Amino acid sequence: MRRSLALVALAVTTLVVTAFVVPLGLTVRSQARERAIVAAERSAQQVAALIGVAAAGGLQTGDVQNALAVAGAPDVSVFLSDGSVLGSPADIDESVIDARTGRAVVIDSAEGRVVAVPVTSREGVLVVRVVATTAAMTAGVTPAWLFLAGLGLALIAGATLVADRMARSFTRPVSELADTARRLGTGDLTARARPNGPPEIAAVAGAINDLAGRLGEMLAAERESVADLSHRLRTPLTALRLEADRIAEGEERDRVVTLVERLDGAVDGLIHQARRGRLTGGEASDLADLVRRRIVFWGVLAEEQGRPLVANVPTAPLSVKADGDELAAVVDALIGNVFTHTAPGTSFRVEVEKRGTLAVLQVADSGDGFPPGVEVERRGESGAASTGLGLDIVKRLAEQAGGAMKLGRAPEGGAAVVVEFPLAPV
Repeated sequence: MRRSLALVALAVTTLVVTAFVVPLGLTVRSQARERAIVAAERSAQQVAALIGVAAAGGLQTGDVQNALAVAGAPDVSVFLSDGSVLGSPADIDESVIDARTGRAVVIDSAEGRVVAVPVTSREGVLVVRVVATTAAMTAGVTPAWLFLAGLGLALIAGATLVADRMARSFTRPVSELADTARRLGTGDLTARARPNGPPEIAAVAGAINDLAGRLGEMLAAERESVADLSHRLRTPLTALRLEADRIAEGEERDRVVTLVERLDGAVDGLIHQARRGRLTGGEASDLADLVRRRIVFWGVLAEEQGRPLVANVPTAPLSVKADGDELAAVVDALIGNVFTHTAPGTSFRVEVEKRGTLAVLQVADSGDGFPPGVEVERRGESGAASTGLGLDIVKRLAEQAGGAMKLGRAPEGGAAVVVEFPLAPV
């Protein structure tokens, strides 16, 4: 926009300056020509008048020379009746021949503008010939044109600079509005636009600030609502914990207590996350170690349902740029989907490997695959009796960590989900 306004000002100013400077330059050239011609005619008449006065008493050569000296004009030639020439050397030409007939002559020649004035004496007709040369007719034209050109360029440059400054006063507030909108789009609800510039742009800035404030209030209310709802889970969790304590000592009791403790920790994390407002995703975690621990957890249930489990996880640490709780949520969502969407006895595979600068987690099963015609990545879509949030959560957590999620078909014939995480710097 700023460049466009400057170009428009440049074009308009150039047209206006050209419309005035070109005719003015032509006028300067015409005036210089007329000035030189008038000067030549004046010189010719002056010399002719002096010679005419001298001729009244008998014209002598010295009288002509005195007349030339008094006039002091260059390029003046006097052709005597005997054909001799006094003053500036010149040849008899058409102008001299015509002037001998008794009339003044003004004609163009190769030398410039020629003025020939006849003078009648007792000795015959003398001709005073003055040439307005091309140099005389163009004297001062070039400097004048250079001055006009410089003045025109200065006016164009000045107008363009002023237009650019004016355009900047419009575009700067717009750029600030765009920057504020981008910051709001990234989740920075503290971003505010300065209401400056033209009234219309200032009004837009005020509206954006009001919108940002309203969004902040709505988001804060939603966070508190989620935190309150999560907090309400503590009552049934407490009752569940008491029921777990009533179970007789043994492996079954330990597993139930572990599940209750994990659920309690998830509720705490949900409350904390809701009040924090956004996921951090900035901490580094060992993906390989976390997957191994989650496989141990899910392995018990897999054994109960007769699900063959193949785990290929490296023993070496594989640090990724993601929070441990978030990674655990990803692994649990993917493995949980296998248990939710496949029949008992369906085998599945969990693999972790390093590919260049990425750590890759893959969960595949031998079930029926993703249901056709269902956008399983879309939030709320699952094609089965579930919330449809699992893959959406996995995708969001992966993208926040700088990675990605890919869906496909496993070699076993079922669904395959591949999640990529950038490796954390060592």
